[in-house]
Amino acid sequence: MIDDVLKRELIEHKIFSAWQFMEYTEKNIATVEYCANTIDSLIKKMTMKTVRWQQDISADLVDDVTEEGKPVKRLSVTTENSPTYEVRVAGEKVDPWFLFDKLLRDFFQYIMNSFDSISQIINAGLLANRGKKVDSCDIQMMIKCFDQQTYSTSFPQMHTWLDNISNSTEFRYIEAINNRTKHTADIANKLSMGILGSPNTTQIGSFFRKGESHEKKELNDQLQASFKFLKDSWKDFLNVFKAEYVKDIYTENRRHNITGVRQQKLKDRPGQDLSYAYISAETTFDAMPDEIYVLLVNDNGEDVFAHESPFNTILVTGDTNINVLGRYISDEEIGDDCLLHYRKYIKDKNVQGTSCMFYVQREKAVFYHKNPYFNVESVSDDQEFLMRTSLPF
Repeated sequence: MIDDVLKRELIEHKIFSAWQFMEYTEKNIATVEYCANTIDSLIKKMTMKTVRWQQDISADLVDDVTEEGKPVKRLSVTTENSPTYEVRVAGEKVDPWFLFDKLLRDFFQYIMNSFDSISQIINAGLLANRGKKVDSCDIQMMIKCFDQQTYSTSFPQMHTWLDNISNSTEFRYIEAINNRTKHTADIANKLSMGILGSPNTTQIGSFFRKGESHEKKELNDQLQASFKFLKDSWKDFLNVFKAEYVKDIYTENRRHNITGVRQQKLKDRPGQDLSYAYISAETTFDAMPDEIYVLLVNDNGEDVFAHESPFNTILVTGDTNINVLGRYISDEEIGDDCLLHYRKYIKDKNVQGTSCMFYVQREKAVFYHKNPYFNVESVSDDQEFLMRTSLPF
């Protein structure tokens, strides 16, 4: 349900960091479907083994006579000739009841993971510059957040969607069973194979959590209902999200590029080595915003590349890239991580003009290669250095 058209619309509205969470949501939904399909396949294989066992054991029927003298056929089922069940995963024998229990827990866990991923989309795509910390953002936090008048007024459709999710009996059941099995204890689920005409029993057990009783459910009915609820919720969410992110309410002062990086390396004067990222001012430094948000994004027409801004400091320059007017200082530390976000920079009002270069020269110079995210200008009397930095990273 997500495509390249949507991906490029996110770039246009400067909320591209939401794309990674859209992809992850669909990955989680695919995992939910895998769990449901594998549970169904497991039960079918166990049923097939039961049928074959019944066919094989029928050969052991013996003639007998009841106390009343009526001739009958008797069949003796013992622990020695009862059906055995096992499945192989990556070549290893696995108890099917263990696999059933694990997949059932995973099914509900990944549904909740999907909703938590959706909350990250809301956080990155609608709250944007006002977004919450990624590691503390989940669907319950987003429900509470959108109960605030500020956000419910700004995004009324998303507020309604979140409210409907929160009040849904299906969602409450999914959340309850996931939290019970993840944090507390097992539920008395049943998976038993019927023999000699008896039906199979496949049930999710009843449980009582936070003052609410949840009755036992037929396994297949609940899996289908929960998966349908997830798919319908995702479809409805995308429609609402597309209708509201175009408002661009909290995306001011976001950038997908810098003007470039200037770097200098001199053979005999290593103390003069330096490297700095810069943005050219359109007018004056004073006229620039107090905060900017940077995520490096490059759309070459065939694919989109994105990268965290690696710079702790970004200079602001005038008519040339050596005419320094001021600087922005990062308000956030970044580490070795795969997450993308718009890195926040604060205008430094205390250090301006050429004084900024004093701090640049005190920092360890980081030299950059040619890359798809920003232009690099290298100044050096070292031809090997110039050649090396002209090669793609």
